[in-house]
Amino acid sequence: MSTESLMDDNCFACGSKNINGLRLKIVESSGGVEAIIHPPVWSQGYKKTVHGGIISTILDEIAVWAAFKKGHKCVTAELNIRINKPMAIDDEYIASGRVVRTKHRLILAESKLMNKRMELIASAHAKLMKVD
Repeated sequence: MSTESLMDDNCFACGSKNINGLRLKIVESSGGVEAIIHPPVWSQGYKKTVHGGIISTILDEIAVWAAFKKGHKCVTAELNIRINKPMAIDDEYIASGRVVRTKHRLILAESKLMNKRMELIASAHAKLMKVD
């Protein structure tokens, strides 16, 4: 699927040319997509803790990419997030996402963020709308 009309390398979440972004490297997995996360210091909110908005951004991006890899061009219409534990700046994480259901123009997706000990840090349920 061509992403030419939707994306370039300046995306805040996944753009490789965005020096102020997260530069997520999202790859396909057996159930959807995933990315290894090493939070940059600038993503801090409280001391040595990743800001909740950055966590939300990661979960959103992973959900959209899960749909994209299934062949859907879409945007986020609704995102519900639950943060279970603080995300530390000096740790490694894995973000994963998958499409749960597709109904007409609506795509339901889930994403989650785990630490290397496989503890759930945060999760999201996304409603995505297909775009032409």
